[in-house]
Amino acid sequence: MSALTRRAFLKQGLGAAVTLGLPGCGPSPAPVPDDVLALHRDAVVLDLHVDTLLWMRSLGYDVARRHVNRLPGAPFAWHMDLPRAAEGGLDGGVMGLVINPREVRDELILPLKLLAWVEDGAGIEQTLATLDLFAEAADAHPTRLAFCRTGSEMSAAIATGRFAGLAGLEGSHGIESDMANVQAAYDRGLRMIGLTHFQASSAAYPMTVAAFDGMGLTDFGRDLVDEMQLLGMVVDLAHVTYAGVDEAIGRLSQPFVVSHSACRALTDSPRNLPDPLIGRIADAGGVIGMCLGRNFAGSDLADFVAHVEHALNVGGSDAVAIGSDWDGAIVPVSGLEDVRMLPSLTAALLERGHSEAVVRKVLGENALRVLTDVCG
Repeated sequence: MSALTRRAFLKQGLGAAVTLGLPGCGPSPAPVPDDVLALHRDAVVLDLHVDTLLWMRSLGYDVARRHVNRLPGAPFAWHMDLPRAAEGGLDGGVMGLVINPREVRDELILPLKLLAWVEDGAGIEQTLATLDLFAEAADAHPTRLAFCRTGSEMSAAIATGRFAGLAGLEGSHGIESDMANVQAAYDRGLRMIGLTHFQASSAAYPMTVAAFDGMGLTDFGRDLVDEMQLLGMVVDLAHVTYAGVDEAIGRLSQPFVVSHSACRALTDSPRNLPDPLIGRIADAGGVIGMCLGRNFAGSDLADFVAHVEHALNVGGSDAVAIGSDWDGAIVPVSGLEDVRMLPSLTAALLERGHSEAVVRKVLGENALRVLTDVCG
């Protein structure tokens, strides 16, 4: 099948799925008390991992228009857009760049293999093109969306009522083992890099493949961590083997994130973190974004809150944030089907007896601190 035919297949086949986002039936946010809503709207609310750029690039998803996922459980995508972010009090977050690898390896999960087959672009060219797409969206909606390069820029954007987005690459295959590509992406606005995704990269190995257990960083991965620290980029250890996370922590002298994960003590998924590693991440100044996909965090809001609480108990109040993975082909826990439901999380944490100070840290202060400390 030719590249042109693959593009047509994407637009005419998968593209038809955009109709899921048309107005219609969908989950409704649960009401929360006025005082809880006031606290939520006063707090800084940031998400360390949202994959909306994937659909903007591949399906022409309009982030400025309101969408509703009409399928039961709101699976896969259509979880975030600017109108619903404003409704749910989401002030901003790290916009993930899901990039096709130049070479598809056997361990890559099937949905990403299909994406690489039907979609044009791979590697650094697609990384730069997606960064440009983000910039174009911000230029098209300058009063609603800001493409931020630093935490300070995010704070300024939030203060003026704009959604503050910072670009994060999901997997170092997007810079293709070349420090010149890191610089090129940095110059276009990239400020976070995940060392690997669902297939082995030149930097690290994914925790989802048992054959890679015990494998740490590669020589390039060590050099990449060092280079990112020099540039002022956030190192993201999501998806990395436990051994790789441990090795990276030993190399880092600045804060870092595990942008979207959860607690293995509660849900036995290889994508989740065991307690000793949560403690090590916290001790090293890292922040864990709690993912709300059902495969990682249980079935409903109460289960997700249990993961947040467990991470707080193990790692402390400075180490926990939100890293939803909305629009990342997940099925969200019920009660958090899209960004409009975020006030329910605030209400649930307060009902469980957590202080307003701790709730504010989880909602966004911890995430913003890392992004500001590292990026400026």
